[in-house]
Amino acid sequence: MTLRIGTLKKIVSHDLYYALRSARGVLFLVFFAVFWLWIFTKFGHVDTGWLKSPDSSFILAWLFDAKTAQSLFTDRHPGFSLYYLIAINTAPFFVLFAASDQTANDIGGQYLRFLLPRCLRSEIYLGRFIGAVLLVWMAYAVVTLLAMFWVVMFNNASLTNVFMDALWMIVCLAVYAVPFIAMMSLSSALVGSAALSALLGIGFYFIVTIIVSVMGFQSDQLADAVSYILPNTMKSELLLFEFGGLLKAVIVNGIYTAVYLYAGWLIFSRRDI
Repeated sequence: MTLRIGTLKKIVSHDLYYALRSARGVLFLVFFAVFWLWIFTKFGHVDTGWLKSPDSSFILAWLFDAKTAQSLFTDRHPGFSLYYLIAINTAPFFVLFAASDQTANDIGGQYLRFLLPRCLRSEIYLGRFIGAVLLVWMAYAVVTLLAMFWVVMFNNASLTNVFMDALWMIVCLAVYAVPFIAMMSLSSALVGSAALSALLGIGFYFIVTIIVSVMGFQSDQLADAVSYILPNTMKSELLLFEFGGLLKAVIVNGIYTAVYLYAGWLIFSRRDI
């Protein structure tokens, strides 16, 4: 795969600029902002301190193992951990939507004919991917910092206590999001429409999730095997706030990213213009 760094930078910067002006980018940012504004307005009405009390132990034991529950709600501020749980569990939907139009419209709108005399296919493909990654990372960095200030102002958290957690959450959400963006690189290369790409990616995610849930009633081992199709197997590791778990997630999600990107590249490199 041949790359010219100068051309790649131009494609990435143009992709970010286009994302903030396109219908897909604006819709993502609007839905993302409205969702989190609604969540933040509820934070002031939730007694997050209850999550540290013995009364919550039964519910937390049902939802998490003891180590994860302690990491989230005993070792750090429960209100901020509640934000992190919501963020990491809703990330696939927002990321799949935000990254749905990487090369789909280039193919469907025949814009590829205009680009190819000026750029290599590898530069277009990788540039669109990096642009989507940066868009998602910036969105989650901003909302995490807002959540940090929100719990400081309305949930009696100490800024010095939650600042390092905020940085850790930004890194973990970035690691968690990248393979989903790579999955949409594959989806985008398959179809010639951003809407179809979003439908394909989100539909695939939910169908596999439902299949795994149903299989779980029959065979846990089979359900676990099928669940590895999706790149969310490292979520439990990222909830522990441990360097070893983060390193493991980086390695495994790096493999997911490489596989999805390579599969998408095989399709995109052979697409007829």
